[in-house]
Amino acid sequence: MSYILFAWLTSITYSVGAVVGKIATKHHISNPWLYNVVFFVISVVCIIPFAIVGHVSLPQDWVSMGWLSVANAVSGALFMLAFYEVDLSILSPLSSLRTPIAALVGAVIFRESLTLMQQILIGIIFFAGLFVQMEERFSLKALWKKPTFLALTWIVASVWFNSMIKEASLHNGFWEVSLWSNVGGMLLTFLTFPLFIRDLKKTPTSRYYGIALSTVLFTAGLLFSVKAFGQNVGISMAIISLPLAMIMTMALSVFAPKLLEKHTWRVYVIRFVAAMVMFAAALGLSK
Repeated sequence: MSYILFAWLTSITYSVGAVVGKIATKHHISNPWLYNVVFFVISVVCIIPFAIVGHVSLPQDWVSMGWLSVANAVSGALFMLAFYEVDLSILSPLSSLRTPIAALVGAVIFRESLTLMQQILIGIIFFAGLFVQMEERFSLKALWKKPTFLALTWIVASVWFNSMIKEASLHNGFWEVSLWSNVGGMLLTFLTFPLFIRDLKKTPTSRYYGIALSTVLFTAGLLFSVKAFGQNVGISMAIISLPLAMIMTMALSVFAPKLLEKHTWRVYVIRFVAAMVMFAAALGLSK
């Protein structure tokens, strides 16, 4: 059951990293493509010494590692775009959608059967997801805006990424998966060079401190998640989808409203209740 510990460590480090990173997007780095490439570079730099100590070698299976690298690059880019556009108190609980989407993919593509209770839980998660996105005007029109589309696209891509971790872990060791998937993702991210080169030249070094800290935390979370998803996907995904970042954001809205976001307590209560419903249903679905 060690994967449960690693899943909790992933959830905590991801949440703190998300809060720190969101602050950086609002006050330091305005270009998501620049943030994305810096994220990958720092991730690889952080992983290399640990991988060397862990006696990393070349991948035993290049095909699964190649697909994992592509999934890493795609989901990373989509996450960063959504990260810039969507409130953290919305993006965090929407992570719970990964569990029902994974179940639906299994049912459609792999012909896995879903019980009546599982179908009900999937419906509850998607329905609660509507209320997670509510704002002061409580308009359903917000569900059809670009930020919502980006968030949903990232969630689908992250399901693919998590599945690729499981597949690559069947054929490669832990450090091979951790290092080479990020090296591959970084190389693919360099293809977005024209989208960030101007900002790279004019951004002072001091503005990268928040990104660096956030990336270190995200990298630690990634290593923990490889351990967790390598052993179990369903329960690990439910734990990692806990809206801890949402809770942190709500606290900051009280003590430091200018740091991230500020909404009325009515909005936050509705979002929080919906998030708890999504998590409970996702946990039940993963059993």
